[in-house]
Amino acid sequence: MDINIVKLKKYASVCSVLYVEDDELIRSQTASFLGRFFPDVVVAEDGAIGLAKYKERSFDVVITDINMPNMNGIEMIEAIKGIKYEQIVLVTSAYNDSEYLMKLINLNVMRFVLKPFNNKQFLYVLYKIAEELTFTKEQAKLQDEIAYISKRAQLIVDQANIGIIVIKDNKLDMANKAFLDIGGFDTFDTLVLEMPEIGVLFEEASHCINAESNSDLIEQLKTLGDEDRKVRIMKDAKTIEYQVTLTKIEDEESYILTFTDITAIHNALFMEEHTKLPAKRFTLEKIEILKQKASSLNVIIMSVNHFDTVEKWYGKQDAIEVETAFANAIKSIRDLIMPDAFIGYFEKNQIIIIPSNNFNRFYEKLKNINMSALNVVKKHAGSDMELELSTKIKLENLDTNKEINQIEVDLINAFDMM
Repeated sequence: MDINIVKLKKYASVCSVLYVEDDELIRSQTASFLGRFFPDVVVAEDGAIGLAKYKERSFDVVITDINMPNMNGIEMIEAIKGIKYEQIVLVTSAYNDSEYLMKLINLNVMRFVLKPFNNKQFLYVLYKIAEELTFTKEQAKLQDEIAYISKRAQLIVDQANIGIIVIKDNKLDMANKAFLDIGGFDTFDTLVLEMPEIGVLFEEASHCINAESNSDLIEQLKTLGDEDRKVRIMKDAKTIEYQVTLTKIEDEESYILTFTDITAIHNALFMEEHTKLPAKRFTLEKIEILKQKASSLNVIIMSVNHFDTVEKWYGKQDAIEVETAFANAIKSIRDLIMPDAFIGYFEKNQIIIIPSNNFNRFYEKLKNINMSALNVVKKHAGSDMELELSTKIKLENLDTNKEINQIEVDLINAFDMM
């Protein structure tokens, strides 16, 4: 999370901020903090006042709380988006609520920070916003010239941390370094040779684009709403999600596509907090996709013996430590033996693994995970409540002809019978 303060001040020097917060102490402290970097900061005490000030003039970025009197943050954002849909908004809130997150995503709000603030994290988000604003303004100036991209223009766009490609006459015409990094390509020539139809690079997933041709990709981006203008890619056994925008170059059959990393938003919705594994919703979505390709699906289900006893005797924090260590042990074996295997979180103390091929060695390694070496076990060694932790593991064959809700029930029953 490196921050170049010189660059931040340079970027922020041309950025205006509207800051909306009803708590007087937080408002005063945060406004003072913002003023150290942004010379143009306007504050408002609630959403109604913030909206009134927004109507008086334009701002590069709006920073707002959610829960406020008179008009809450979401209502204010809806009104602002009605005036200027592309307005950049950073939401600050003490609540990490999925209902709020979905509303914000529907409003094309992709940035949020939880209160109380971690100053470094908050500053990093501001740095990224200021950097993006600066790049966007530069990109607007270059819009008329991008069809005739020169070596100098290529060097400029390579400085951006947002992936950019140009598709001309349904063929790849340009890609910046950030996009080459997304796909793991060394050069543009390699990209064109190995992945001329760029949509194939991305994973099949609901509410995400997976196109077999560049023309299909462009048509989908033209017709889909913002919620579905997203792509996913698997990289180093991690799911990374990008928001995609499409801009047509005037008087040409050329399109600029940008790819903005929204993995943090994705993880907030789909990642289990402690184990950092895909949550139940995403795990079932993965099964839903795979079941369309096969009549049955082998999965491995795992849990820890005496987990409920750990939680009862030692407390929730030690139980979380056990579960996290258990997940990390599984991930380590996966990374060593079967890197493309999928590991998902189903429920508390319930993990599902979808292996990719012949998995006998993988299965044997998983069976032999040593839970007795955990710090939790060592910490309570010699107490009156010592227990032996071990791994429960079972191979389960899922009937993929069933609906996903019935498969979910089958998995619940399978875990119950372990």
